[in-house]
Amino acid sequence: MSRVVKVNRRQLLLGGLGLGVAATLARDFNTKKTESRLRSLAESQLNEDPNQLLQATFNSDAKKIYQGQTLIRQTKLTAPTLPYDRQISKLLIQCSKIATQQYLTGKVIPSYDGSISKLPAYSEILAGYKQIASFQGKEMATSQKVELQIPDPRWIADDPLEESLNEVGKSLINSTIKQAVKVRREIPVYLGFVLSCPKHNIIVFRGTQTGSEWINNLAAIEMPYTDPVSLKYFGKVHEGFMRNYLKIVKPLPRDIAKQLDPSLPCYITGHSLGASLAVICALDLALNVPKLRPNLRLYTYASPRVGDATFAKLHSKMIPNSYRIVNLCDTFTLVPPTKGLGTFLHVGQQWSFLSPQGDIMPNHVVDTYRDAVEKQMEKQTPEIFTANFS
Repeated sequence: MSRVVKVNRRQLLLGGLGLGVAATLARDFNTKKTESRLRSLAESQLNEDPNQLLQATFNSDAKKIYQGQTLIRQTKLTAPTLPYDRQISKLLIQCSKIATQQYLTGKVIPSYDGSISKLPAYSEILAGYKQIASFQGKEMATSQKVELQIPDPRWIADDPLEESLNEVGKSLINSTIKQAVKVRREIPVYLGFVLSCPKHNIIVFRGTQTGSEWINNLAAIEMPYTDPVSLKYFGKVHEGFMRNYLKIVKPLPRDIAKQLDPSLPCYITGHSLGASLAVICALDLALNVPKLRPNLRLYTYASPRVGDATFAKLHSKMIPNSYRIVNLCDTFTLVPPTKGLGTFLHVGQQWSFLSPQGDIMPNHVVDTYRDAVEKQMEKQTPEIFTANFS
């Protein structure tokens, strides 16, 4: 009996075109064997005491939590020298909302120049500010599909898939690859903006919007962070977040920062991905625009963890006036885990609120944070909590 081989888009994306198809076929052909192994494992666990299994699970989880807490305690981040400013926080989270609208407007209207004054979220509280720059980067966009000519396996000598593939399977794979391979081009997109007024300056980064940015967010691989000028080592950072920061090509944040009055406070902010960009930008400016360093202020919303313990400790020394606002229901603030593929710690004094919205994304979106900050729901809370395990 012939067998239809199913290859879906997700499998192709995760595995790559060539290797993904081969791996998927191999997995499908061994489905019965895998199911048999899983069934045997489940049956063996059923023979064990379920209470012991549950206790072992709790103990293992508690140990991981304890290890992360111990690491945070040992790191001893530098505390802020200035109090958390609620009025500034209300302004900054509004700017994060505007940054998202700036990006979306630029995507829909090619002639849009990045000006924020005509955007729906623009508020009169920004009337005294001058927009002096808009950050732009490159985003990949699909322009058209390209159909590939897939060689018939019968033309390939000793093809390992030849005996396994039937006509239906070959047709399906051929169709899937035609849909996955496309001509792509780079288009400019907005990543944030810079505002200035007589009292202070604001640097804003927008949150995650594109598929490639989400992929970079999930790439929890560490890479060394070394200052290109002093060559001083600052620990390791999330490679995906660094890739997103390096996508900023016009203008570079440090070039704009050199134009700012160093005697004025400079607030750096962002939500979600924008928060991770703000964390990296703050250190970039502290290192490369040293005159600005004493007046740098970092406010992040829904920030993921960006770097390891060394990075977090040195970051807090360079930018002590750093504040991290977090919805305790927001699971995005828990990634990457403290201990996993590497070691990741948050930076900034934690200010939290509890606003359950019934689902993952509503708990995370900028409007949930804006509403909480407007209502002054955020409170200073210690990140450490006690975990006991036997």
